[in-house]
Amino acid sequence: MPMSVFVRALVGFTLFALAVTAQAELLKPMVLAYTKVGGDVAVEARTVSERLTGAGFQALGEYELDKDVKVLVFTSRELLEAAATSERSAYIAPLRVAVTRVNRELQVSYNNLEYFRHAYQIERPLSGVMSRVAAAIGAQETFGAQGLSPAELARYRYAFGMERFGDPYELAAYPTRERALAALDANLRAGKGGVREVYRIDIPGRDATLIGVAIREDAGADRSASDVFKMTTVDVGDRRHSVYLPYEILVDGGRVEALHMRFRMALHFPDLSMMGENSFMQLRRSPPAVEKALAEVAGG
Repeated sequence: MPMSVFVRALVGFTLFALAVTAQAELLKPMVLAYTKVGGDVAVEARTVSERLTGAGFQALGEYELDKDVKVLVFTSRELLEAAATSERSAYIAPLRVAVTRVNRELQVSYNNLEYFRHAYQIERPLSGVMSRVAAAIGAQETFGAQGLSPAELARYRYAFGMERFGDPYELAAYPTRERALAALDANLRAGKGGVREVYRIDIPGRDATLIGVAIREDAGADRSASDVFKMTTVDVGDRRHSVYLPYEILVDGGRVEALHMRFRMALHFPDLSMMGENSFMQLRRSPPAVEKALAEVAGG
């Protein structure tokens, strides 16, 4: 590793550790690895992928939202072990890393696994994984919220009456996981609901598979359900939340589910306004549209 890269990684990790300590366990959903003036999204994505695979992470897939956004998905032994610890812990398996162009700047960011493991009610710490990611690609700052405590995340919902982690979309039910996956495979190949597969990972030790999916209007999805519509509506700040994507479908035994959008979107955008421009209200048609698209591809 060139000295400049090593120094940048060491400084980034130190700043990340100090920020976490200073905020007394107040967590934010995203980590900004670094920014870069100019550059090409695809070239930077290849560089990021090489660094992470060189650090022992397994590449699962990638999703190009548009010419300015590319999301890479990885996992690791530690993440898969954490994903197998409880009935619905599989959602923690993916590390999502985005390269996003904002004006003339490239932003490289990833999901804060410590934030999400509390929201997914996983007891196993993931600070070691976060240290490896920071050493590989950096950790300049966390962002995406004013900060939530682990206790707040464990029972998180955006507002009274809205869904929590334990209130997913129930998409379909089959006698076995094999039957469920066979139905999903057929429907994904057919492009049902405008949904296509980005990655797939079996959870070791559990009868569960997590499938990351893209929801595309240009593939037949309702506009309100589409990834482009949702992200261009609310992801407009200085620091972009591109690692909201891709959405996940969980097959656990014969049960097929997905996190409810009113929970999942709020968890990634906890400080988003309810009303006004670029608000949740402008996405009011999206939660049922997402459910419809995912249920169609699940065969429910």
